[in-house]
Amino acid sequence: MRSNEYLWDKVVMDMYREMYTKSDPSADIDRLVENGTTKKPNWFSDYYLPKEEFVKIFNKVSKKHRLTRKEKEKVSFEVYLGAGPTSVRPPDWDKEEN
Repeated sequence: MRSNEYLWDKVVMDMYREMYTKSDPSADIDRLVENGTTKKPNWFSDYYLPKEEFVKIFNKVSKKHRLTRKEKEKVSFEVYLGAGPTSVRPPDWDKEEN
């Protein structure tokens, strides 16, 4: 099994990069980290990515890095329960603020 550092630095960040690029609104995760956005509470809830797209990206990147079943499990906890874009939109998501 590869190190946790590898799984985080390479695999999880590859997943986050693609997920945030395809999220609504689109974002550059590296810039979000650089400018401190990721230190704010629940910052990731401002970004939406449909569950189907989330799973598709997870599987694509897992295959690219040839993750074992155990590595996929480890990474999935981080991505699904970590700072991935939300897959649930609030009811008033696309209504303009007054």
